[in-house]
Amino acid sequence: MRRSLTVFWLSVSAVSGFAQGVPDYYRPPGERAGTYLSEPEHRLTEEPAAGRPFRKQRPCRVSLEQLVARYGEAYIRERWYLAAEGGFRSDRGSLSRTFGNLLGTRATTRTGWSALVGWAGSERWAVEAGYAWMPLHNTLLIGGSSNPLTLRFENNKHTLILRGKRLMRFGSRAARRAGFWLSAGIGLVPNDGRQVSRFRVEGYQYSYGGFRPTGPPRVDTVRMTGLTTVSPRLSGLAELSAEYSFKMGGRAEMSLFTRKYWGLGNSLTTDLSYRINSGEPRSALLSADGSGWSIGVSIRYSYSLRYDLKKMPGIFKVRGNSPKPIPL
Repeated sequence: MRRSLTVFWLSVSAVSGFAQGVPDYYRPPGERAGTYLSEPEHRLTEEPAAGRPFRKQRPCRVSLEQLVARYGEAYIRERWYLAAEGGFRSDRGSLSRTFGNLLGTRATTRTGWSALVGWAGSERWAVEAGYAWMPLHNTLLIGGSSNPLTLRFENNKHTLILRGKRLMRFGSRAARRAGFWLSAGIGLVPNDGRQVSRFRVEGYQYSYGGFRPTGPPRVDTVRMTGLTTVSPRLSGLAELSAEYSFKMGGRAEMSLFTRKYWGLGNSLTTDLSYRINSGEPRSALLSADGSGWSIGVSIRYSYSLRYDLKKMPGIFKVRGNSPKPIPL
């Protein structure tokens, strides 16, 4: 009985061994399945160099997704991205009269932000549009430059942005997204015509009569009123900007920008009326059209990429890969 069982198990082992071919036994599992590329056989059996022990080389297993992630950026035909911007913006209104340096104005610097969606073609041109929270200001100084009373007004802060961009290529990295971009655009300010503020200021000033005054000065009463309103019509902005962008990793990139703005129509106006004692009133106008500049940081994320399929086979010609298509 024991001898019969021994013969039976030896027979089963022999049948299993002959059922499996010798080449299949030594072939890597990935190569058998046909899901990866392997190196030519001569690279697996080459003789070792003098003084080095023989070691079988591992098969080259490179998937299509890995090749596209590493080399496919040069073949991007177009991409869509989302962008968020933040920074500082400065603008200054224009004053028609100063009433003998009694009135003045100055630039106002405040933070702002914007959210945009953009399209880039062949990593050369780009178009982006979106919304910007970007207030425009009227800053009025009353009482001279030593210790003035400061009144500041702003519009409804909303602006719609549309701009076109061009990548300036330098060096051998022309196909990469990182680089120096120049852009031009327009902004639409949807004014609502509302009243922002109404104020009245009274004060006193000393004056002397004649060319060579003698005796005590005369005290005059100064009255000033003002009405600030947002324009009832649509106004606009023209802009030129320069920015340098660089990749953060994956599909994200960051850029540093500076922009110059020119106003196209007034968005905010302050009508001023000035009177001394009971004399005739004189008027002046302080208006804000948005002219100024801004600096800030932009972060972009590419959520959709499309590649040039006619040029894509070029990524399979890298060293160590077969020119044949990679089965998935």
